[in-house]
Amino acid sequence: MSTEQQRIISRCDKWRSNLVHYLTRKPNRANIEKICHSVTYLLSWMENLSEYDQESYDRYLQNIKFYLNKASESIFNYFYTNCRNNSKKGVYNSARYVKSVGELIDHLYYVLWCSYYGENDSFIEEVYNTLLNDIARNLPPTSSLRGREGKRVGKKMWDILVYFEKLLDHDVPTWAIQKFQTKDLIKPKVKEDETFNIMSVLDEIELTDNRITDDLQYRQLRNNLLKSTEYGSKERRRALNYLLKQRCKCGAQLKLGTADVEYDRDGDRLILVTRALCEVCHSTYSIKRAVEKTKDEFEALDQLDEYLRDNYGISLVRRIRTTFQN
Repeated sequence: MSTEQQRIISRCDKWRSNLVHYLTRKPNRANIEKICHSVTYLLSWMENLSEYDQESYDRYLQNIKFYLNKASESIFNYFYTNCRNNSKKGVYNSARYVKSVGELIDHLYYVLWCSYYGENDSFIEEVYNTLLNDIARNLPPTSSLRGREGKRVGKKMWDILVYFEKLLDHDVPTWAIQKFQTKDLIKPKVKEDETFNIMSVLDEIELTDNRITDDLQYRQLRNNLLKSTEYGSKERRRALNYLLKQRCKCGAQLKLGTADVEYDRDGDRLILVTRALCEVCHSTYSIKRAVEKTKDEFEALDQLDEYLRDNYGISLVRRIRTTFQN
């Protein structure tokens, strides 16, 4: 075992010990936050371990699945209980309840990644159903939430529902998406490979070869693509929100046209070119903004495409283009 590998394993052991310690403590806010902190560093060091020795990574993952799943349940139960406690009287638009929902959503990503590495798919499904049928159904729509912080919780709910839609390959009910959608949450029509739809293509690929599903390197690259796609989508929505706040020279608001990602001619930067139209004087506008997260998204797509092509003879990009051109 190399010195570097020993160092990585020792760091994994440290954060596993921290995680086990805080899992045995009383589930108060401080200890739950420590669990989130420990899990973040543990999974990060484990990813480093997989680069050095896949067998060691596999063994280590098997040994900590129990703790990851317990962490997932502890984090979710704590913040979900807070929501229930703040809605005992059925007041779902109170500031305390809305704030507790926002905290739950912020910590759901820890829940999902712990359950994902712990291979606890049934718990992910349970979390989704609870979020949809209890929290989302009772939380007022974004337009009815009070103040900036309240409306931000509505937008977070939209984000997490879309995230679940991609993660589970579910069709989230239209009422849930529309309930929390606002003008700045319009899905951009990015033509280059339609990257926000690639998860459905990956599911089809996995069904063709069982080896792919069990390939941890593939799963890591798939996770990277899933996360970067989420960040890229948020970045493009911010750019569209910026455009919707602009006004024409005649004073009227602009209507969104198309939004395409293009490469800057002067370098390798990605530019989001958003075209808009004034419905009053019919003037047209083309607003350009650099998008770094979208660039990360396309790079993650290229890495996964290269891995699938080299190891399984599958071109992900070609499959995506074929699927969405038909």
